[in-house]
Amino acid sequence: MYRSLSLALALALAPLAACGTTEASPAKEQSAPKAAPASTDAQAVCVQLFTRNRECTDDYIPALVDLRAKVDKPAGIADKVKTDRNAIIAQAKTEWANDSTDQAIAATCAQVTANPTESDKADAGSLQACMAEETCAGHTACVMPYFEKRFTN
Repeated sequence: MYRSLSLALALALAPLAACGTTEASPAKEQSAPKAAPASTDAQAVCVQLFTRNRECTDDYIPALVDLRAKVDKPAGIADKVKTDRNAIIAQAKTEWANDSTDQAIAATCAQVTANPTESDKADAGSLQACMAEETCAGHTACVMPYFEKRFTN
């Protein structure tokens, strides 16, 4: 069930697929502003976005779990989060450790950017701006409305 959490996240990023990969160590907060990606290639932007999400795991995963509980996707997660939010976050982080490797990011981004919609293309610029957010909290807050839109459509 939680595997679908990561897959649904990946599918929500259709406008932003992968490009080159880099190793990034997790970091709670970034001290310097991130530059928005110069590339407009959907594959490259997607990889950069997922990489930043990985750098921000400690902010990103709890926010994603809370958003999924808010929209109850997958069905039933809202009740599970009410019962034991910390356990759901821990499980999501375990899955994210596998789903956020460079290889997994590249594969996911290749898949989700194959057929972007016009809405996906329109949202790409906003998501690029999110990657320029100075802190992980700012980055995460910036990307969550996009995911909510994707999860509720």
